[in-house]
Amino acid sequence: MDSKDSSFYAQLHVHHGVLHELVSDQETFTKVPESWNIIVTDVKNSTQAIKEGKQQVVNLAATASIVACLNISRAKGIEIPFFFGGDGATLIVPDDILKECLFALQLHQERCSISFDFFLRVGHRKVIDMIRKGASLRILKYKSNELHTMPIILGDALQMAEGFIKSSNNEKVIADLKYNLDLNGMECKWDKIKPPEDENEILTLIVSAKKVTDQSKVYSQVLEKIEQVYGNDLIRHPVTAKRLKMVHNLSSIKAEVKMKFKNITNGKIATSWWRSFIGSWFTKNTSKGRNYLNDMIQLTETLLLDGAINTVITGKINQRKELLAYLNSLEKQDSISYGYYSSSSSVLSCFVTAMDNYHIHFLDGENGGYTNASKMLKAKRNA
Repeated sequence: MDSKDSSFYAQLHVHHGVLHELVSDQETFTKVPESWNIIVTDVKNSTQAIKEGKQQVVNLAATASIVACLNISRAKGIEIPFFFGGDGATLIVPDDILKECLFALQLHQERCSISFDFFLRVGHRKVIDMIRKGASLRILKYKSNELHTMPIILGDALQMAEGFIKSSNNEKVIADLKYNLDLNGMECKWDKIKPPEDENEILTLIVSAKKVTDQSKVYSQVLEKIEQVYGNDLIRHPVTAKRLKMVHNLSSIKAEVKMKFKNITNGKIATSWWRSFIGSWFTKNTSKGRNYLNDMIQLTETLLLDGAINTVITGKINQRKELLAYLNSLEKQDSISYGYYSSSSSVLSCFVTAMDNYHIHFLDGENGGYTNASKMLKAKRNA
């Protein structure tokens, strides 16, 4: 593969402005190279795992899927788009790093099985194969605020690839590679986060257009309606600095260490536990710490478009009722299907690098917001 193809995403024009206006213009989107690959990870039976109180490790498994591949891509100077789904993740990668990413994810899969007794599906499909089966995949690079740039997808190739991977046998990578599962940077010790206002709830929402050709128009309308009902992304953001608290619970800290490292030692657990106390002091008592919190809020992904709208927002119950009434009307017109879940808190998982101060944070609703919203969406589709 030539370097130009590998640098496709890095060289994409970065768009600014109002998101629903950008989404409405299909000409702003670019076809993803057919030589690239769609990688999907997914925790099997995640609903049951979350019922058993394992949301933290389910979210960590999804986050670690992204961290493992990002540590590989960033070392190679290759920029890739990725999407957090609560109980899994999707990444789009060039051939240059495909084999390494799949091998790292296979090692991650084994760790999830041994350490946490759940199965993480790992698979991939070529973009060209999805295109040949009738799917489409177009991408836009969007700067949502001063700090955060995110991929926006139109098309159904990611969902099609996910469907194939979930229904296929486990893929094994025969790789002549050294052990390469590097989860350094997966560092998140935040407790469950209450909404900014006491009377607010957390709404986790997934909206999927019935026809791929209608995605641009429908998603633009839905995004505009969300803004009308809930306000802009700052107003409806579930995370505020004053509600962030470090978790010092030993079992939670141990779970993160077990996910990150091949060999668990008391020293690693003690170091991780100590870092949570230092982190609490740092974010409360230093200007750098307070700046970090403000940056963190901007770098928390509350909205993803991967061929569907996936969002975690905060607001009042009557706002949710107003939005759902609108979505119901679109559903009756056979324009969309949607699933949602409301909860009293949100949950963060994070990737933070010390070397270049890069950090990105993934948000889910408490009790498996995305998993439950997806379950409702699937039930509607099956019906």
